[in-house]
Amino acid sequence: MSNFMDIETITCAFCQGAANQRCTGCHITFYCSKEHQKQHWKKHKTNCCAYKVCASSTLGRYVIATRDLKPGELVLSECPTVMAPMAFTIPICLSCYKSVDGSKRCPKCGWALCSEGCMDSASHVPECSFTQARGKPIPADVAHSKRPHPLYEIVALLRCLYHKQSNQPLYDKLLQLESHTQERLRSGRLEKDKVLLKMVRQFFKIDVEAYGDHEILDLLGILFVNTHEVPVTAVPVQALYLNGSLIEHNCTSNASKHFDKNGTLQIRAAIHIRKGDHIAIMYSDPMWGTVNRQQHLFETKFFQCRCSRCLDPFELGTNFSSLRCPNCPAQSQGFLVAQDPMNSLAPWHCAQCGNQEPADYVNAVIRSIGEELVQLEKDNPEACLMFIKKHSQNLHRNHFYLMDVKLALSQMIGKTSSMSVSSSAGEGASNQPTGAGEPSKISPDLNEKDLIIKQKLCMELIEIANTISPGISRLRGVILYELQATLSSYARKKFTKGEITPEHLKNIMQEVRNYLKECIQIFSYEPTCIQEGRLAAVARLDLIEVDTYVDSLEPNPKSSRNMATTSTPSALPAPSNHSPTTNNNHNNSNHSSHNNNNFGQSKPSL
Repeated sequence: MSNFMDIETITCAFCQGAANQRCTGCHITFYCSKEHQKQHWKKHKTNCCAYKVCASSTLGRYVIATRDLKPGELVLSECPTVMAPMAFTIPICLSCYKSVDGSKRCPKCGWALCSEGCMDSASHVPECSFTQARGKPIPADVAHSKRPHPLYEIVALLRCLYHKQSNQPLYDKLLQLESHTQERLRSGRLEKDKVLLKMVRQFFKIDVEAYGDHEILDLLGILFVNTHEVPVTAVPVQALYLNGSLIEHNCTSNASKHFDKNGTLQIRAAIHIRKGDHIAIMYSDPMWGTVNRQQHLFETKFFQCRCSRCLDPFELGTNFSSLRCPNCPAQSQGFLVAQDPMNSLAPWHCAQCGNQEPADYVNAVIRSIGEELVQLEKDNPEACLMFIKKHSQNLHRNHFYLMDVKLALSQMIGKTSSMSVSSSAGEGASNQPTGAGEPSKISPDLNEKDLIIKQKLCMELIEIANTISPGISRLRGVILYELQATLSSYARKKFTKGEITPEHLKNIMQEVRNYLKECIQIFSYEPTCIQEGRLAAVARLDLIEVDTYVDSLEPNPKSSRNMATTSTPSALPAPSNHSPTTNNNHNNSNHSSHNNNNFGQSKPSL
């Protein structure tokens, strides 16, 4: 929308009369008076823009909140400007992005599609148009390839270029996004892009007069830096959003990113955001240490993050990257932290004894443990437990390697009776773990010791997640789900044995309800076509089941009058404890146990 309007066209959104006052929230809607703005607010507030774009010499363009925002409140909703296959992908349908077998191809251009219905899709027009212009269809062997084909690296670019023909104003806005040309030149990325430029010229015969070399290289940089992976299609795709690209990064973000089933981007407040605050999402992985996040951001976004977490050697008190000091006694609390987190060559020092170790020493330790983690036997709780026990001697208990493995193990324990850390498989137990991404019940055969271990893992994880990924975050949602499932299963076991009172059980189940409700809120913004959206539906059913179970504990007045004595309900509803599985390929567990009497009473701070 243009910022310049004919004064005669500006009308009040409430009465349609002449207006001269602009809404300070969205800067788009006009009113003739404050009174009409107040009367229209109930209708306007859901559409009022919650942000405005600012600019600085250090950040470039960025976004700030124009009003106070509550967790979950929508900040931005935007359809993709460009959506296309990922750069490295096997042949897929260029309309619906399903896998293809090569049996159906567009009769105009030869690109593989999944059905005749997809041949007339508007999304396929750009590459179809450019391919027809070259005079030859796409070779048949491309459609039948079982490996990633380089031609698919060009599709996103072709769809960008087509906007120059179909929508010049949109194309001009696209070119305003950051391409980081000089940074790509220094990193060597520009040389790779020149290979794609050569393909555009030689294979697609796109003339330099229509699209200059600098123009195409800029677009390749814009795609590399600004696209988002969108996981809502059969095969994940990439998409570019003009306004979404302006949201800055922070390693402790105050906003969360979501997609609906059509690939529309939604940015929501993850925590309370005050008017004037910068709105930021996480470009990297919160479960990585500072060195890893910095390297990833520098290689993919070409900047060095200087957020409060990155500048703090202790990563906001979590010691997420800390190593045990080799100079301190084994039982001491001496840990090495980076002397200057912004300098990868700076030495690491121990605050306890003052010892210093060179960065090379730290890198060697991390590299060695990382290689072992890659080789760790998957779906093996005992192997994971041994990994944690072994490397807790070298790393802080909150180190990101250990926490990554603990997260995987917290989801693994209890998927089947064989998925335990204190008993061996066998005696009729199923040995097949639940498939990735599908929720499952905690096995009723899981013993109390393993439930306590699982709860301890979840408590450690949620404490860290509350700091590094607060509010509405997938990380917290998964952990809260596992935590409630463990509490529910354990409490029911103890109650059935008569070891806790009905009141104690109800208190624990209230805690379970609170975790489920927060989990539902976190995942309610996800579409049901992805794992997190399905988990929200499962959690809603679990909440109903918990309420039904708690109601069954109330004495039946009619039955009580007909009985000489009261008794504990003899038939309790079966637990419905589903556990999500993340896409992480890591496992592990912490083998320390809790006092049974404290189970479920130590609530993490949410």
